[in-house]
Amino acid sequence: MHPNTHLARLHREKAATTGDIHYLRFTTVSVKYWTSAVPSDAELRSQSLRHCLWLGLFAYGLYTLVLEVTAPPSVLGLFLVLCGALHALAILAYYLSRPLLASIWMIIVLLFCISVMNLYGFTPEQSAEYYFLLVPPLIFMVLPPEQRQWQLSLLTLTVVLMTLVFLLPRGTSPWFTMSSDDYAGYKWLDLMVCLMAMSVVCRSFITRLLRQRDQLERLALIDQLTGLPNRNASLERMATLYNQAQPFSVVILDIDDFREVNHRKGQEMADVLVRKLAQRLRTHLPESDFMARVGGDQFMVVSDRATSAESVEALMLQLQEVVTRRNFEMGSASERLRVSLGATLSELSESPQALNRRLMQALGLARADERKRFLLNPGTSAEKPAASPVLSRAPVR
Repeated sequence: MHPNTHLARLHREKAATTGDIHYLRFTTVSVKYWTSAVPSDAELRSQSLRHCLWLGLFAYGLYTLVLEVTAPPSVLGLFLVLCGALHALAILAYYLSRPLLASIWMIIVLLFCISVMNLYGFTPEQSAEYYFLLVPPLIFMVLPPEQRQWQLSLLTLTVVLMTLVFLLPRGTSPWFTMSSDDYAGYKWLDLMVCLMAMSVVCRSFITRLLRQRDQLERLALIDQLTGLPNRNASLERMATLYNQAQPFSVVILDIDDFREVNHRKGQEMADVLVRKLAQRLRTHLPESDFMARVGGDQFMVVSDRATSAESVEALMLQLQEVVTRRNFEMGSASERLRVSLGATLSELSESPQALNRRLMQALGLARADERKRFLLNPGTSAEKPAASPVLSRAPVR
């Protein structure tokens, strides 16, 4: 993922439920983040199978049509019609939600077609054993890894049939005899069909690899409970602003006495409370502010909008009011939260580690402060007295 990507806006509704975990759905304003869930490997394999099924039916029909146009009626044309009809049964099985049956039947029909055509359809000099090379990648593309037994069985069948094609004597009267010019033309047709089939196979493999990479990146940068960016994503965001030499502020929000809430309400209800808090915070924050969940009870806001002490204090006050102005409904009961907020401003000459240490110091001072808000400016040590002119407290409402 490009380092400039960032979360922009939160939908006010929740997304669909996956198991017992509810995810919040996000969209972007100007930069793509991840607008929807990445398709699973099973969905991508199903899509690949559908493409192969229709491509196979197209190939059977294409060869039948070419034979009808360029050659007199022969047994080979009728045989291709039979194979196309058998292949159509695989398409029917797919749309009856039997993808495994469709995959196996499609491969068996293809092996049957290739073997019989090579044994009885052509002369030995005009055979097409190279079609067997299409079968192994097709097997691995349409059959999932957990069907290892079927993969090995079909691969073994492919090797056996290919060996028989080379060892068994050919028919004395082939179904279709080609002249040298016809043979060259059909070779070009074979080449086009093989290239088309391999392009579908390669594209499916590459697409699945890219999707899996996106899924891993998503898991690495998204908090699975709330759908917000996680700590790694917040570090990426700060690194981007540092590289752009753009001033910014960081606010960290910590839920007070969250362990007591967790113990009293239970883990499941505590998770619901965290999700509700995340939704409320993101809904009331400006779209330009980056928000992440960086701990079990901690959230972080990175803002390139609030770059002065006054604007940071206003941002902290806004966050505090959003949390405390009304209770969180928890079924038949409600829960009131109190939070502590620490904040600091960035300094271009410092390292991100120094900023993070100062931010944690500000949070520690906020917990001890009666206002529960504390802004620790650059160049200030936590051990300095509160009266220091570079140490600022958020105003009292």
